Amino acid sequence: MKYLRLPLFALLSLGLFLAGCASGAKPGGITVTAVSLQVSPTDLRVPLMLHFANENVVPLGYSSSVHKLYLNGSFVGKAVNDQPIGLPPMNAANREVYLQLDNAALARQLAAGGSRPVHYRIETVLHQTVDEDKLQIKTASEGSLELRVGTN
Repeated sequence: MKYLRLPLFALLSLGLFLAGCASGAKPGGITVTAVSLQVSPTDLRVPLMLHFANENVVPLGYSSSVHKLYLNGSFVGKAVNDQPIGLPPMNAANREVYLQLDNAALARQLAAGGSRPVHYRIETVLHQTVDEDKLQIKTASEGSLELRVGTN
């Protein structure tokens, strides 16, 4: 009976090892931060400048992304970016996306405060296709962004 345990253990270990090799690693080490937001009292679709940073030693590419922006703790709007973005290893890139503001009153309220830094939180979902697998990488960051008032 003791002699049966060793081959059974070896077979089980080999099966677990092969199962682990079959599933690809999900990339991480990506951060998305907001740099600036340009608001207007009349526009509900406004430019939001984002900074994408790749902390990996391999290049990463994303086919699309969705960003939810909160200013001073309140939801402001959502930006959907259908343009792919490629990030070299250990490098960064800026991308302008268009944020759809939640309502016209909010746009007027943001513009009335003038240009100033504001606290933000951004929740991002990055979409990536690897072979036939579709991956979603979620990331969130917060800090201070430059709120600019002007025309687009």
